[in-house]
Amino acid sequence: MSERRRYFRIDEYVELTYKTVDRDTLDRVQPESLFPDAGLLSLQAELKKLDSESAQLLFQIKDHDRRLGDYLHLLNRKIELLSQQIMASREPTETDAQRREVNLSEGGVAFSNATALEEGQCLALHLLFLPSYAGVVIFAQVARCEPHRNGQFEIAANFYQPTSTQKQVLSQQIMRAQMADKRRRLEEKTS
Repeated sequence: MSERRRYFRIDEYVELTYKTVDRDTLDRVQPESLFPDAGLLSLQAELKKLDSESAQLLFQIKDHDRRLGDYLHLLNRKIELLSQQIMASREPTETDAQRREVNLSEGGVAFSNATALEEGQCLALHLLFLPSYAGVVIFAQVARCEPHRNGQFEIAANFYQPTSTQKQVLSQQIMRAQMADKRRRLEEKTS
């Protein structure tokens, strides 16, 4: 079964930065070490993971004590807003970071690029999803590179050994985008 059929795919605008790396780098270093602000992304991802892990517990607390549950939910929301503000106010550190439309799944990403990349080329990707400022830094390998009639190249890359946290960030972003698209279509129908 092809990758396109195994995963849900979305078209999404992200801030994307990539660096080409050699094959040895994939097994020797963490992709976060290649981007100066990746620590912030890791913190954001870890906060989202904790949020996900505590969701069921918060639901149970709300069942037992509604006011306490509401209070804890508000505290959780405060932390989320603070982390989003920290990400939004960070100084841009990468000169090649571009906001662009990508086609994203849990298995990989496709994007247009001004330069060609060789099939099999290894990449370190820095993906920042807007407006949530959630993001992931992950290794990938170019699966295809095809010229596009607009002079760009269409790059498709498969993620290389994503961690459970990386997978969770990607799946949450995909679900969030799918829900937003569904809401948008419902609003268009009712207008």
